[in-house]
Amino acid sequence: MKTLEPQRVGIKEIPLWFKESFSLITRRAPLFLTSVATFFIILFFTIRASATLAEQLPPLLLLPLFLLFVAFVLHFFFSDLLLLAFASDHSRKITLSERAQALLPEQKSFLKMTIMAFLVGSGFWLVSLSMNVDRDLLSAAISVVDRILFEQEAPLFFMLKLLATMLYFMLLAMFLLRTLFCIPLMLFHELPYAEAKALSHRAIIINFQPMCTALVLWAILLLGTMAAANILAFILFPLLPVFVFVSYRNIFLGQTENSPATALTTELATSTTHG
Repeated sequence: MKTLEPQRVGIKEIPLWFKESFSLITRRAPLFLTSVATFFIILFFTIRASATLAEQLPPLLLLPLFLLFVAFVLHFFFSDLLLLAFASDHSRKITLSERAQALLPEQKSFLKMTIMAFLVGSGFWLVSLSMNVDRDLLSAAISVVDRILFEQEAPLFFMLKLLATMLYFMLLAMFLLRTLFCIPLMLFHELPYAEAKALSHRAIIINFQPMCTALVLWAILLLGTMAAANILAFILFPLLPVFVFVSYRNIFLGQTENSPATALTTELATSTTHG
């Protein structure tokens, strides 16, 4: 805990966080693209399965089950993209088995975070519904289920809008519950959830102004994506967890810039030695 005491950072660091995040993604673009593509494949089949279940389940039951499952898968891939950011920063290979070994032990914590994010998101959604006299919970649920049924054959734009919406509420939940840095602290330092949450809470509190600024910037990006540019979800999905990794690294490890890209040099040197 002492070695992970969070440090204060300034608002001026935020542009650098975005810059370094893009840099980490471009280093290992195929890996990031593969992870994002896998998420979309799972989401596609989830929509098809939900459309089938719509004939047996009422909308008020089907919709929460659908959103909870999507939120859990989103947390899983969010964590996987964090692992890829770590591997990219350290210029090292990371296999599927390594990623699975790192992620599977944390499923209980991911589920806990998923449920909390779902409850926070549901709360915001219910408040927005209460402000619209022409809509209620049942009609809103029916509307979403009808959209799933209508889009099930080619749901790309529905998936993009859904992803941007889920990322938005996930980010709000992580900030409001002060769990933004929980996942990197659990993955990279093997901390139990309670300790990771306490450290994450402290990091956000002592850096409240820069973290609020980052939250507002991300909220604008995600709301804009939801409203007018759904295609940006392809970029923002990997960018957000990498941004969290870069900010965690700055606040907890004091590292502001990415480590030099040395994977190619190391591999060449190794092959030369063996040759």
